[in-house]
Amino acid sequence: MVKKVIFSARQDHEVIGNLINLLKKSEEIEFIFHDPTTQFFNLSRMPKVFREAQCYIVKVRNECSIDILHYANIKSIPAIHDVYSVLKCKNKIALDYSLRDIFTRNENELKSFLLPPSWIQNSKNKKKFRSWARSKLPIVLKSHNQHDKYNRFNFLLRNMEELQTFYDRYKNFIYYDIYVQKFIECDGIDRKIYVIGDNVFGVKRENPIYLFMKKNPQDIDVDSLERNEIKIKDDIRHLTKILSKELNLKIFGYDLIKPLDDDRFYLVDLNDFPGFKGIKNVEIVLANYILDYIRSL
Repeated sequence: MVKKVIFSARQDHEVIGNLINLLKKSEEIEFIFHDPTTQFFNLSRMPKVFREAQCYIVKVRNECSIDILHYANIKSIPAIHDVYSVLKCKNKIALDYSLRDIFTRNENELKSFLLPPSWIQNSKNKKKFRSWARSKLPIVLKSHNQHDKYNRFNFLLRNMEELQTFYDRYKNFIYYDIYVQKFIECDGIDRKIYVIGDNVFGVKRENPIYLFMKKNPQDIDVDSLERNEIKIKDDIRHLTKILSKELNLKIFGYDLIKPLDDDRFYLVDLNDFPGFKGIKNVEIVLANYILDYIRSL
């Protein structure tokens, strides 16, 4: 019997496009491809293929993606990432709570890694926010929600004069609580770790914040930054295994930076189902993992 599987993702993504072409070749699994940015539903009459699917594979793009995972959960349909795991990654505050708990409970095993100091704050009252932030500079201001491209921001605040720029640029977001991380002086390189089941990959690229400080460009297209693959060491593999188990994630990515005054790495970001840019032939690894996962159900 051919299994029916919903695969929901923005389909104009290069890696996803290549992955879809590979999945279409499967003769044992019928994939129904859905784009959450263009295809929506009559909620009183969900499409038959969604009701009868035996598995959901969702690369979250927007609230429509989250809605689909809620539907899968309500109908007890397996998903490669369940809605609760994804919601935790979506919310930077919830993710921060989780990571600190994980690091505390695994303190002896994660001695090579750190988490930056962080806070949750409301920036609506400019005077109060200015007073609070002054003693903590430099800091990075981040949106609460990390999944929605159009409602997401990272802003480096080095001095109080730059605060007005933040308010001018993100005036529509100051009514929401924001996530704040201490800015960690590092070597200017991001180590991006990508995980697909037991496969762990890594690339390094120039840190966008350091690129901004060095060249002060009007805009930075992070997708255009050069990436080079790096060797994955045993301590990173061990960290990956712990994160995968604790966060219930099978496909995910996280960012490490190397501070100037410490041999340890700071974990500064984590997300479910990243873009895997810079990993050669990664769509083949993804396709094989997804097919094996579906066969195991």
